[in-house]
Amino acid sequence: MLRVAHISDLHFFSYPKSLVGYLGKNGLGVLNHLFFRKKIFHSRIFKNLLTEILEQNIQELWISGDISVSGTLEEFAYAKGELSPFIHSPLKIRLVPGNHDVRSNLQHSLAQLFLNKERFSPVETISIHPLIDLICLDLSHNNKKRDSGLFCSSLEETLESHLLASQKPQIAILCHYPPPIAEGKNNRLVGGSNLQKIVEAHPKIVLFAHGHTHQQSLHQLHNTVVANPGVSRGSFGRYNFYEFGPKSLKIELRRVEKKNSDEAWKNDRVYLKEIHT
Repeated sequence: MLRVAHISDLHFFSYPKSLVGYLGKNGLGVLNHLFFRKKIFHSRIFKNLLTEILEQNIQELWISGDISVSGTLEEFAYAKGELSPFIHSPLKIRLVPGNHDVRSNLQHSLAQLFLNKERFSPVETISIHPLIDLICLDLSHNNKKRDSGLFCSSLEETLESHLLASQKPQIAILCHYPPPIAEGKNNRLVGGSNLQKIVEAHPKIVLFAHGHTHQQSLHQLHNTVVANPGVSRGSFGRYNFYEFGPKSLKIELRRVEKKNSDEAWKNDRVYLKEIHT
């Protein structure tokens, strides 16, 4: 068995260190966070969430982007400081950037801090288990519409080549953006319909793990389960738990709820899928 926890959309915030950080769209993002999102995205129950996750004896922790608000070095360091006490070898961290993480064009620092690598690859295949390959997709670059993401023709070709090269019976995909079946209002991925067609055409893809919409959700796309943990840091702590077996995939959508004024973790929904290889 491979046991995985999936978190997303942490949105760690730090005040910009210069006037530039308050200008343009970054400035609007700062104001939006301070006046509207701050009460939602905070660390009040985040440590409890991480403690709960580690009690599941996981081997992998997946983070599907939006670590930050403005993509600054200070926000990345803040996130690393909050997560570091809970991350110990041999736990493996898998991370893809989101639209907020590229706002200052410093996403390479995020890769260096969390993955000890120079930069994110647009498409990367990682052998995470004798039965499973994980394909990490970075679709966060779209200069025409920054927060939408882009799945262009060159990425289509690259992803197809990675899928065909995989020799494992199961493939999982980690991406910040969802395919159209799971997108919400104003969360569209440019070229997303082409990504969905590719996922539908490859029966070995058993899981598409994403974030971005802030909604904990589960969708069925032919042979693939499309899953989002929602907001994992704040008033609405959420995470997903995945257990891969030789011929099965178990998914638990877990959320915090208040009961008798005490916070308790609730198994919100369990999905068990038989995998035919």
